Amino acid sequence: MVRKKEIGKFEVISIAIGSIIGTGAFLLPGDLFLSRIGFLNTVIGITLGAFLVFAIEKNYSFLIKKFPKAGGEYIFVKNVIGQKNAFICGWLLVLSYFTIIPLNATAVPVVIDTIFPGALKFGYLYSLKGDIYFGELIVGIISLLIFLYFNIKGIKFASMVQNIMVFFLVGIVLTTAGLLMYINGIYHSVFMSHMREPLNFSNILKILSVAPFLFIGFDCIPQITEELNFDTKKLSLLAGFSIFLGGFLYICLTFIASYGLTKNELLMMDVNWAAGYAVELFLHRTGVLFLGFAFFTAIVAGINGFYMSSSRLMAAMAEEGDLPSCFAQGDKGNPVNALILLFVLSCITVFSGRNTVLWSLDVSSVGAAMGYLYTSYAAYKLYHKEGKFSLCGIIGIVTGGVFVLLLLVPVFSTSLNSASYITLLVWCVLGAIFKSTICKKIDIKLFKKV
Repeated sequence: MVRKKEIGKFEVISIAIGSIIGTGAFLLPGDLFLSRIGFLNTVIGITLGAFLVFAIEKNYSFLIKKFPKAGGEYIFVKNVIGQKNAFICGWLLVLSYFTIIPLNATAVPVVIDTIFPGALKFGYLYSLKGDIYFGELIVGIISLLIFLYFNIKGIKFASMVQNIMVFFLVGIVLTTAGLLMYINGIYHSVFMSHMREPLNFSNILKILSVAPFLFIGFDCIPQITEELNFDTKKLSLLAGFSIFLGGFLYICLTFIASYGLTKNELLMMDVNWAAGYAVELFLHRTGVLFLGFAFFTAIVAGINGFYMSSSRLMAAMAEEGDLPSCFAQGDKGNPVNALILLFVLSCITVFSGRNTVLWSLDVSSVGAAMGYLYTSYAAYKLYHKEGKFSLCGIIGIVTGGVFVLLLLVPVFSTSLNSASYITLLVWCVLGAIFKSTICKKIDIKLFKKV
C-alpha cells in the first residue's frame, strides 16, 4: 500500500504525547498513584521509568533507520529475528494498542459526569464492579464513531485534530498545576500528608512494572514511519522529548490531585476523578471546566493516536501475510478495514464500563513490554552483526525482560490480576488460530474491498 508523506515534526510529537497522556494520566493519580503507591514513590518510579524507556527508544531509532517501514516492532523483528517471533510481537502489540482505544472512550462519560453530575446516569443496564448506564455507553460509542470517521478521512486530517488537542492538553495541565501551587503553596496540609507517605521500594517497582503502559505512545512513531515528510535522523530527539514531557505531565497531574483528598479519603470516598475534585475545591467550577477540557483533549488524542498506530500495525502484518489481506486494503494508503474492525472490537469492550482502566493498564503493559524486549534484542543482534557494541541494546533487553517478569510471574506483587491473565490467554489462543495452517489458506473477507 502506497502511503502519502503527510506527517511533520510537530505531528510526530503530538501523536506521541497524545498517545502517552491519555485517560490513564488523568484517572490513575486517584485510582492508583496516591491511593496505593504514594506521591514520592510515584514521582521516583515515573522518573526512573522515563529514563529506562528513553534508553529503549534509542534501539527504536537505530532500527527505524534500517527499516523505515510501517509496522514498527513487527517489521524490526521480522527482518532481524524471524517471522514467527515477529507475529508474536505484533499480535501482542495489537492487543496493547487496541485496549487503550475503548479505555479512552469510557472516560468521556467521566468528564461529562464531573462537569454535569448525573447527566448520563439514565437507562440503568447492569452492574460490573460499578453500575453501567445506557447514557454512558452511547456517549462512549459515539466518541469511537467520530474518531473512526476522522481516521477514515485520512492521516492528514486526523493529525491536524491531534495537533490542536495536544496543544491545549499540555498548556492547560501546566497552567492548572502552576495555579494550585500559587494558591496553596507546597505546605498545604493535604499535599503534605501525601509527601509524608514513606518511600517503599515495592511500590516504586509497581510503578516501574506499568511503565510500558505509562509511556506507550512513543512507540507509535515507528508505525507511521512511511508517512513522515522529514529525515528519520531527527526522530530520536522528537521521541525523547515526548517521553520526558509525558513523564512530567504524569507528575503534574498527580501533583494536582494531591491537593484534594488524603490517601484515606481517596480509599474511602467514591471519587471518579481525583484531580477534578481538587481543582473544583480551589478553582471552583471554572477550573473544572478548564481541566475537564484538557481531559477531553487527552481522550481525543488517545483514541485518535491509537486508531492510527494499531490500524497501521495491522495493515503491515496483513501485507506480510500474518493477518488476512483485507486489513491491508484501504483508500489512498489508509487501512480502512483495520479501522472498522478496531471500532467494532472497541464498541464491544466499552460495555465493561470505566472498570477497564486498571485491566487495560495490565494487558497493555504486557504487549508494550514484549515490544520493548523484542526491539532491544533485534537492535543488539544487528549491532553485533555489524561488529559494534550496543549498551542501549543490553539495557533494553534487561529492562524489557524485567518488565515482562514483573507482570507475568505470579509471585510478584506487580503481576497481572486474574481477569488480565484470562484476557491475555484468550488473545494468545486467537493468535494461534490466526497462525494455523487452516487460517492461512483463508482470506477472511470481513469487509468489502474499499
